[in-house]
Amino acid sequence: MSKSKSNRGKSHDDKILVGNWIQITRALLISASIITAYLALLTLKQGGDVPGCGPESDCNKVLNSQWAYLLGIPVSIPGLVLYLVFFLKTFGLKDHLLSPKIKNHIRSLNTLTLCAFGVIGAGIWFIAIQTLVIKAFCPYCCTAHVLAMTAAGIFLARSGVIAKRLNVKINIIGGILTMITLITIIGATQYLFPKQKPAAKIIELGNSETNTVNNETQPKITSNPNQINITANKLNNKEAPFPIPKTELSLITSKLPIIGDRNAKNRIAILFDYTCHHCRTLHSYIREVLPKYENKLACIMIPMPLDSKCNPLIKTTQKDHINACNYAKICLAVHQISPGKYEEFDTWLFSNHNFPKQLSKVREYAEKIVGEKILNETINSQSLLDQLSTNIEVYNLNSKNGKTTIMPQTIIKNRVMFGPPPSTQALEKILIQTLDLK
Repeated sequence: MSKSKSNRGKSHDDKILVGNWIQITRALLISASIITAYLALLTLKQGGDVPGCGPESDCNKVLNSQWAYLLGIPVSIPGLVLYLVFFLKTFGLKDHLLSPKIKNHIRSLNTLTLCAFGVIGAGIWFIAIQTLVIKAFCPYCCTAHVLAMTAAGIFLARSGVIAKRLNVKINIIGGILTMITLITIIGATQYLFPKQKPAAKIIELGNSETNTVNNETQPKITSNPNQINITANKLNNKEAPFPIPKTELSLITSKLPIIGDRNAKNRIAILFDYTCHHCRTLHSYIREVLPKYENKLACIMIPMPLDSKCNPLIKTTQKDHINACNYAKICLAVHQISPGKYEEFDTWLFSNHNFPKQLSKVREYAEKIVGEKILNETINSQSLLDQLSTNIEVYNLNSKNGKTTIMPQTIIKNRVMFGPPPSTQALEKILIQTLDLK
């Protein structure tokens, strides 16, 4: 009697294809899908400018790299399709095995197995790329990958039982080959057909004072005169202030480094952080453009560190921006001590635009050209700290008006360009369209 019941129980179990584990798998997949859909929508809408991914943050680097796109399409889109197919196909496996539905079950099992290996392959590829190539991690992306890979692992762990009950075998070798093939296709496509660099985001901020040199000296006006560089209002500068679009703030240009002719008819200004690789890229473009328009174009350099040590707008300093405050202070100090020597310092500092120089080397070079004692005194002076606060305020206002915190920020008349253009030629075209460079 007991044996009969045991056989009936065993027969009943053999007819059960899935259990509670399938609900866990579905929950993991739908969670990964929601995160991936969020990334896809924001990437399409804002070009990789995702909330929580500040300028030069790890996730910003990942989402704006060539590896975040496949044939110009954000990888989150094909990833989302894969996750959703995986999720929907789980409903093809019913709780109980019914003879008329066996072929449908087998087809669903085959599709799910391929999806599982595909998810694992894609996850391995993109996590490896972040680790070995980009050397930065996107928490959104990694969370989605881990969730989906966990779902795939759970399914594959149970797939053997399902296959046995369906009287079929799981082709593990075929699945592994499919995974390797998928990785190879994705990698080769991304390497051979990288996404073209996006155009810079240019925001028209409405009417503002012209950014060309005026004959009459204008006083510096700040949006918070009790806090930011009040004493500058009392200065009688030979150089005209540089107005910031859509604000009441103007910069005293004698307090800031300028590359190019200070008396040039046209001036642009760039907010930069030396530790920001996009900023160094833009600097290289500017250096190539300036000689073509000698005496017609100058660039005001506005050090703006993405470092919480001196910038209250930055909540957490990303690893690339550690010591950004020190670099910014040295740039300002060299100019304040000896404006005529800043050109030499800037040329040396940006001699390799791909990689920043060590802070110790930068300080050593600055001491060599202006003197150690006076450099130390100037770096800690109230005048320099006031100017740094003003620079940060410009960043704050530009970011609010342009609704993005992307760096670098280039002010061209009443426009602000966020991020670097794709090339020197693109930058020159933008300047020709906006300024009088004839």
